[in-house]
Amino acid sequence: MNVFQHLDELKDSDGVGNDAIGLAEVFQNLGYNTHFITRLPRKGKPLNSDFHLVQSFDFPTHSNDIHILHYGGSGYPYTLFQELPGIKILRFHNVTPAKFYEHTTTEDIYHAMEKFESLSYLEIASLSIFCDSVWCDSQFNYDTLSRYQFRNPYILPICKQYEKIPKKQELVKNKFSISFVGRFSPQKKWEDLITFFSNWAKEFPDAECFCVGSIIGAFDGYFDRLTENVRKYHLENKVHFLMGKPDSEVLSILNQSSAFVSMSEHEGFCLPILEAFGAGIPVFAYAQGAIPGTMREGGKLFFSKENQSLIQIMKETLLDKEKYRTMIQTQFNVLGYYNQFPFAEAISGILRSGIK
Repeated sequence: MNVFQHLDELKDSDGVGNDAIGLAEVFQNLGYNTHFITRLPRKGKPLNSDFHLVQSFDFPTHSNDIHILHYGGSGYPYTLFQELPGIKILRFHNVTPAKFYEHTTTEDIYHAMEKFESLSYLEIASLSIFCDSVWCDSQFNYDTLSRYQFRNPYILPICKQYEKIPKKQELVKNKFSISFVGRFSPQKKWEDLITFFSNWAKEFPDAECFCVGSIIGAFDGYFDRLTENVRKYHLENKVHFLMGKPDSEVLSILNQSSAFVSMSEHEGFCLPILEAFGAGIPVFAYAQGAIPGTMREGGKLFFSKENQSLIQIMKETLLDKEKYRTMIQTQFNVLGYYNQFPFAEAISGILRSGIK
């Protein structure tokens, strides 16, 4: 029995890549041979799966195979996924609305993203016709697809095991520094984080802001705006843009921060929040998209980007030892939920139910 996971590129460091690798391990434990079919060649660490490129795929397939298409927008040539025999499952990771690119990038990029969003939902409508099941990684994504008539919809979180790293340094030694992790793209609202930090640094002058992410070529202009904001607030020596960091180093950076602050306004899951839980630091996140569901009862949600109010909320947690300890333990408990999620049992049950 074979499971083929279809995706544009298999990366080790993003949510889709982590999910695909985790699902491969689950299927291997269930007795399946696992494969990845990608548009771009694999560049990461070796995995116990076979790799194929879309344009040269010639592996023999059968009607009892399983095909999983990881979808985060148009790009992957899904005709192959549609035509190969076997059970078809859409793994939905969300599509970023084009509105976030208006006034944050060039007019050409904004209109290109409008077309991308429209094409993506046209593809989703087509996929809903022939897919046997859809697996969403959050309630938010499940609700996003509610207007489409997908058969056998399920919610399964990102398939990943999270490390727990108890914090060793005292907050004062971390200078009350903050961090966030994500792509440098407009929906993440990095500019709001920089503005917030300009006020936070007035309360804690030694604090630093660690912005850990990656730049997408089309959004160079957005990143330039972020660096301009840093200069505007005279934070050149305090705001650090860190790129190309492996997962282990990202966790180390988080562990050396005093808090994780998310201003993001559109997330399909937000894996870095759970990594921050594991790094043993308090998480404060704007309550948008999938973030409230991903955090469950952990961390602290805020519903307004009024900086002085958020500063007060954070200080009340960071400076009160009992509140701080309670928050960290609650976040670890949430990680326990994800680390103990019965993926094998859930997937076996879905397959036994006869989703075809």
